[in-house]
Amino acid sequence: MVTGRFKKVALYLLLPRPGAITGGSVYFWGGVAYAATLHHGASMVEVAVGWFCTEFLINQAKYWLNDYKDTSSDRFHPRKKERAPAGGYFPAAWLPFLFALRVATGLALLLWFWPRALPLALLLPAIQLLYDRVKRVPLLNAGVAAWGSVVRFACGFAAAAGAGPLAFPCLLVYCQRVAIYIAAYSAEGRYLLRHGTTPGKEYTLFYARHPYLEKLAMASFLGLLALALEHSVPGGVIITGILLAFCGALYYRVNGPGDRIYWEGWRLLWRAPALISRRLRGRLKLRHPQEPLSPRNALCTRDG
Repeated sequence: MVTGRFKKVALYLLLPRPGAITGGSVYFWGGVAYAATLHHGASMVEVAVGWFCTEFLINQAKYWLNDYKDTSSDRFHPRKKERAPAGGYFPAAWLPFLFALRVATGLALLLWFWPRALPLALLLPAIQLLYDRVKRVPLLNAGVAAWGSVVRFACGFAAAAGAGPLAFPCLLVYCQRVAIYIAAYSAEGRYLLRHGTTPGKEYTLFYARHPYLEKLAMASFLGLLALALEHSVPGGVIITGILLAFCGALYYRVNGPGDRIYWEGWRLLWRAPALISRRLRGRLKLRHPQEPLSPRNALCTRDG
C-alpha cells in the first residue's frame, strides 16, 4: 500500500504531464524546426536551456496550480480522482508553493544562461493565472489557453534564430491550438454526459452540446492555411501543421479526459527494461544450458 502511494506521488511530481508530450514540447520544437527551415543557425545551448526552463520547469508547473484549483471537483471525476492530490496521496495545499518554486527555478536558470528569453518566459505563468480566472467561461477559456502554445513556439524559434518569429506563423499556431483545445473540452463534455456531470466541470458540457464549434474551429485553421503560401510558409510546415491539428483532436477523441493513454505509455516504458532483461536471461539459458552434475562431481562439491 505504501509502495503504491509512493509510486503515485513520484510519477505525479517527476514525470512530465501530457501537455509536455502533445502540446508544449511539440510547439517549442516546432519553433526550432521552423527557424531551421528559414536557414537560421541554432545555438544548441540556448535550445536545450530554453526547452528545459520554459517547458519542463515553468510550463509544467501550471498543472500543479491547475490541480490545486480543481482538487475538490477532481475528487468526483471518474478518471481524475486517481491523480495524487485528488486521491489524497499528496497534500494539495503544498501545490501553490511547489508551483512558485518550480517557476522561480526556471526563471533563475534562464536569467543565468539565456536572459533574452525572460520576457517570453514571464508570460507563461501570467497566462496560467489569467486562465484560472476564465477557465469556466466557454470559448474564452480556449482562447486564453492557446496563448501558452504561441509563447512556447516563439521561445523555440528565438532559441534557434536569435529573434522572435513573424506574426503570421504565431497566428497559425494560435488558431491550431484553439481548435485542439475545443476538441479537448468537447471530448470531456461528451464523457461527462455519458458518465454523469462532475461539479465544477459544467463548462465542458457547453462544447459537447454545440459540436459544430469543434468543426468550425478546425475549418477556420485550415482556411487560414490557404493563406500560408502567400506568406512564404514552406509546404512541409503546412503539412505538418495539418497532421498535428488532426492528431491532437484525435488524441482527445480516443483518450477522452484524464491521462489514460499517457499513463499507460509511461507504465509500458517503466516495465520494458524488466521485460527485456527477463527475455535476455531466458535466451542465455537456452544457449548455454547448465549441465547437471554427475554423482561424482556432486559428491566432490558437497565434500569441498
